[in-house]
Amino acid sequence: MSLSTTFPGLLMAIVLSVGPPAQRSPPRAADPAERDRLLERAAAELQAGRRGEAKKLLASAAQRHTSVKALMQLARVQSSEGDAVAALATLDRARALAPDADEVLGAIAQVSLAARRPVQAILALEPLTRLSPWVAQHHYLLGVALMQAGDLPAAVDALQEADRLEPTHTVTSIALAIALNNRKIFGDAKAALLPVLEREPDNVEALAALAEAEEGLGELDAADTHAARALTAAPNHPTANLVVGMVLMKRDRYQEARTALERAAAADADSPKVYYQLSLACARLGDNEGSARNRSIYQQKLRAAETRLGELRRAGMPTRGEMAR
Repeated sequence: MSLSTTFPGLLMAIVLSVGPPAQRSPPRAADPAERDRLLERAAAELQAGRRGEAKKLLASAAQRHTSVKALMQLARVQSSEGDAVAALATLDRARALAPDADEVLGAIAQVSLAARRPVQAILALEPLTRLSPWVAQHHYLLGVALMQAGDLPAAVDALQEADRLEPTHTVTSIALAIALNNRKIFGDAKAALLPVLEREPDNVEALAALAEAEEGLGELDAADTHAARALTAAPNHPTANLVVGMVLMKRDRYQEARTALERAAAADADSPKVYYQLSLACARLGDNEGSARNRSIYQQKLRAAETRLGELRRAGMPTRGEMAR
């Protein structure tokens, strides 16, 4: 299961729901009262739906008062409008003023992750995990970023630390299981998911990840059952459809397997594993053209994953280089 298979919605829920980390002391504004008036006016404009005027006021407060707070608020508005490029540029200005501020680094990481820029996220999260190693959220986001970048062993390490710090945090446990599944450590993935499903028996992401772990362990009936439960709630869930397809392949039901795998590919066009399985299903059905086409796509996805890992290396980050396949 690739990160894109299951995590866009899950990740965005975290990005939107977590509060900002504790902020270190930013530079003081020359006139805090005037700055605060500008920020209040900007808040009123936002409340009235006049986002353009709000952005002008926030930019003015940032410029006139070298205000990290104004830059952070401006970046939030830009990010909420889907303008990740502008938001990250604004956050870079905030980082220049407060290079070690947890809130700034955390915002850079979250905007970068939502924009699928994992290397930029990692470069912000690495210092965060050193500055505040007790904050589970930092390790969780680092693990997600490392999965996006393709460094699965490092992702497992980060997510295990997040899980150690906050063992009942559902999304961390699921992320850890996904990373373990991608490394084919299926027994540990299953062990990470069982407590989640005790707490939340209908959690679709946990059910799908458990089904993938069970399929990897050869527990086909259990995998089929849990995938079916996930699909009842989310019929197009990519991982659950992938598992159904893989189980059907092992039962020599190749036509049905191809149908399930095509649904998985439609829901997650970035997963190499789906296209590899589709190439096998097509081959079993005598569709040599389809098999070659899907194998070519699979190889393209692997090259794209290697490119992302290369970006991480070029940024000076050590990698352990085990990608999902």
